[in-house]
Amino acid sequence: MLLKRHSPFLRILFFLFLLFVLLLATGVLHAQIETAADEDVNAEGVLQDIAFFAAGNLNLSVKSMDDIFAAGGDIDMTGVQADKIHLAGADVTMTDVAFHDVIAAGGDLNFISGTVTDDVVAAGGDLTLSRAFSVGGSAILAGGDIAVAAPIDGELRAAAGRLSVAADVAGDARLVGDTVRIGPNVTIGGDLRYRAKTFAMDPSAVVKGEIIELDPVAGPDMERWSIQAAAAAAAFFLIFLVGVAVLVVVIALALPGLMNSASDMIRNKPLSTLGIGFLITAAAPVVIAALFATVIGAPLAVMVTAIYVAVAPVAIAVAVYFTAMSVRRLASKDAGAPGPAARTVWTLLGGALFVVVGLVPILGGLVWFVAYVFGLGAAMTRGGKALAAAGGEQAA
Repeated sequence: MLLKRHSPFLRILFFLFLLFVLLLATGVLHAQIETAADEDVNAEGVLQDIAFFAAGNLNLSVKSMDDIFAAGGDIDMTGVQADKIHLAGADVTMTDVAFHDVIAAGGDLNFISGTVTDDVVAAGGDLTLSRAFSVGGSAILAGGDIAVAAPIDGELRAAAGRLSVAADVAGDARLVGDTVRIGPNVTIGGDLRYRAKTFAMDPSAVVKGEIIELDPVAGPDMERWSIQAAAAAAAFFLIFLVGVAVLVVVIALALPGLMNSASDMIRNKPLSTLGIGFLITAAAPVVIAALFATVIGAPLAVMVTAIYVAVAPVAIAVAVYFTAMSVRRLASKDAGAPGPAARTVWTLLGGALFVVVGLVPILGGLVWFVAYVFGLGAAMTRGGKALAAAGGEQAA
């Protein structure tokens, strides 16, 4: 009878304990890594361990024997050295860098000078590999406009609206685009496979293997396909909308303190929230893998994994709630604190907005990921106090 009477409070304590375990694991990892998150971050010097950076304007001049993760609006790297670099930014510039591998995504990616001893995987609006840059392995590139002037010691696989190759490729080249151009004196050591509406190769260019024009992508029965696709999309949209709406509304009504506190953090400290969320998103898999590597830590790894999965809907709920309340404030500047009815209606509208935007290719996935990172950073930072307050109310 006593357990039944206090079961909501006990459940909150249990969830708070699980949340604390993940925060503790992240804190242990944080003691071994370098981190920085702010509006403007300028980092230089020698780093001993893995590093995470997040900023609106990020300037890096660091050297590390480990990996570097960086996210920001404008990212400028000069003289940076690392094992692997993971980047996401609106405008990324690399000068005199040295990496083993590069994984990058952004609006404009400019590889000005430096060396990558192994592979480059990059996607962007405009992507430029300059002549003073070199790739020791293979390059996999995707973008709107791609210009490759850097020599590639492995294979080159590229897809773009406009694609130009003005440097040697030691291995095979597979090029796909509306316009594909191969410049003068370019040597491709393997086969050249291409698909393009407009293809041009300078007479002085040399292909040592075969030149193979890929067949156009076979078009399906468009009428039948469009009907089936529309029906499937409508069903998916309805199911997904109902699921997200119910989940978010339930969380928003059950934990108003957490929703309001986390929303305030996103509004008042957006970059810090983004940095914390990015850190946890990247750190949790590392912690889980490290725990699984030991027999003693395996049970804890299972528990941390469960927490990480369980916190995901809370993070999405926080982002949706923040968006909904922001729209509510814009619609009525004199609106007071939202009651249960207002939280329900506006959260439903916010969830619907996210679902609609989420159906847009590429942009939708990016929006959901950013929302998750923001929500995770706010929920993990403010969750402890909010849940503790809720537990106190239940106990009373």
